[in-house]
Amino acid sequence: MSSKTEATVSRRVASPGRARWWILGWLLAAMMINYMDRSSLSIAAPHMIDELGLTAADIGLLGTAFSLTYAFFQLPGGWLTDRLGAKPVYVMALGLWSIATALMAFGHHMWHFMVSRVLLGVFEAPVSPTSAKIVAEWFPPRERGAAVGVYDSGSKWGPAVAPPILTFLIMGFGWRAMFVILGVLGVIVAVGFWVFYRSPEHDRRVSAAELEHIRAREEDDNAPTGHIPWLKLFTKPQTWAMVLGFVAVVWTLNIFVTFLPLMLNDIYSVADAALGWYTAIPFAVGGIGGILGGWFTTKYSRMRDQLAPLVCKRQIAAIYGGALAVCSVLVGVTTGHFVLQLSAMSLALFFCGALSAVGWSIPADVVTGSRVASLGSIQNFGGYFAGSLSPWLTGVLVTTTDSYLVPFLLGAVVAVIAGIAYLLLLRAPIRVTTGPTETGNPTS
Repeated sequence: MSSKTEATVSRRVASPGRARWWILGWLLAAMMINYMDRSSLSIAAPHMIDELGLTAADIGLLGTAFSLTYAFFQLPGGWLTDRLGAKPVYVMALGLWSIATALMAFGHHMWHFMVSRVLLGVFEAPVSPTSAKIVAEWFPPRERGAAVGVYDSGSKWGPAVAPPILTFLIMGFGWRAMFVILGVLGVIVAVGFWVFYRSPEHDRRVSAAELEHIRAREEDDNAPTGHIPWLKLFTKPQTWAMVLGFVAVVWTLNIFVTFLPLMLNDIYSVADAALGWYTAIPFAVGGIGGILGGWFTTKYSRMRDQLAPLVCKRQIAAIYGGALAVCSVLVGVTTGHFVLQLSAMSLALFFCGALSAVGWSIPADVVTGSRVASLGSIQNFGGYFAGSLSPWLTGVLVTTTDSYLVPFLLGAVVAVIAGIAYLLLLRAPIRVTTGPTETGNPTS
């Protein structure tokens, strides 16, 4: 055997395997569909306004109705995931929210659309905490930043690919057919996930070496220990740091998801044919920000291996929050300068994506496996409960002042608060010294 061949074999033996990275493909696809479904309202909004006589405030109210419902159903969604396992909850949620999306095609009055958006909020609620739990079960602590960055980038890739694709569907088939096509796509992915997904212990692609690598925890005296009662999570400063941090992500993202096409149309009179492509640019940059933000989190954590993973993530999250604040101000003050404002929007979504990736990698470093989805759902609940105000408030402010400046200035303030919360409140994992430690339910 040649030395080159021996080296190749040695690398293969040393490698724990890569099956865990393939699992991110399912999570990324579902997250993209999730956010395409959310973005579909903003793409259809100009046509719904023209055909049905709706207003920008009505569109904002629909966005807020979704966000509030989504926020409140985070809590039972995360609890169910920890109780029943990730796979059944994930598949049921994906299939039902896809049906809710398709129902938009049959609406003729405001209350019809309100019901559809509320149902969308109910059934989309489990996706993020469930995804965080799957990553916690498939990846060791120092790899979770990069893993979360990949699947969570779907929250930006979805809105990025949605404008050109959905605009094409609307121009070819109408806005009602667009909602039906999205619903069918989601149901297909749900069926595929049910058929092919297995937990690491039951997936034949996972070698013994990779399973050992996945199950290895950091040797850290400050690692989370013990099983904490669900209600007690609300008494911990770590929980509130995560909630306040995630408000910044949701506040910013909700404005863009609900109003970006309308902004470009109102301010710059961008035609329908070009609107989809220009809308895609900031969200595509946001997707890159999610991947690079997660990758840098993992890289930094490995470089500073003398620090616990949570400490590294706390520092990086504060930096991303400050950068998001600066970019939000830039979006507001560059109105009227198309290239500058589009660039500022892109940078804002870049750091929004990066902050989201770090935020979703934190729950598994704060609590043990039996509460990862629950803590993630509380984080998302708080973020969307407060962040649900941004679509409604933006719609009202735009309608009354004919300006998008104030919503983005408010977003900058929220981002500053997020950075401070991460620094001051997220100092150590939750450690419970009494009671049994649970490992959580399998996802197979």
